[in-house]
Amino acid sequence: MARVFGNAAALTAAALALFLAPRVSGYADSAPAGFSGGFGEQSCHACHFHEDLNSGPGRVTISGVPEQFAPGERYAVTVTLARAGMKLAGFQLTARFKEGGGQAGTLAPAPGEEERVGIDASGAVQYANQSRKGTALTDASTAVWKLLWTAPRADGPVVFHVAANAANGDDTVEGDFVHTDSVESSPGPSR
Repeated sequence: MARVFGNAAALTAAALALFLAPRVSGYADSAPAGFSGGFGEQSCHACHFHEDLNSGPGRVTISGVPEQFAPGERYAVTVTLARAGMKLAGFQLTARFKEGGGQAGTLAPAPGEEERVGIDASGAVQYANQSRKGTALTDASTAVWKLLWTAPRADGPVVFHVAANAANGDDTVEGDFVHTDSVESSPGPSR
């Protein structure tokens, strides 16, 4: 009888340890769609909530988005995450019409970024994410991802939303810092 209780106690302790263990981050190969932080979506902070959103030093920026876009034109867009002490990094970005939130144009990895950036186009909206190779830092405190955006032919302002995770590399969601940013672009005059 003592052996039965001993086994039950060991199983209970093992189950409790699994329940109390820090959650492991399983998104090195990109997060599921819908975590860009825009249009009512959550950001990476939905899982990496240990620290306050946009807290402390560090920041994510979107550059290369024109103030005014020409329909059908391609633009080089760069996502840069900077935070001292991070060991790994990830991001999710969308380009959507300001009115209604529908997909605005198309996203693609920039030349040479195909192994670092992936595009999830399985739904009505495209989501650009890092791949496993894209979690590597560019230097000690910076991660950079490059994309190409082909502007839409339809009229209306476009909003880019990005959420990025500055991870501490311990394979848990704890101790990571999530930063967000958004940029708007309007259609230029007709040619």
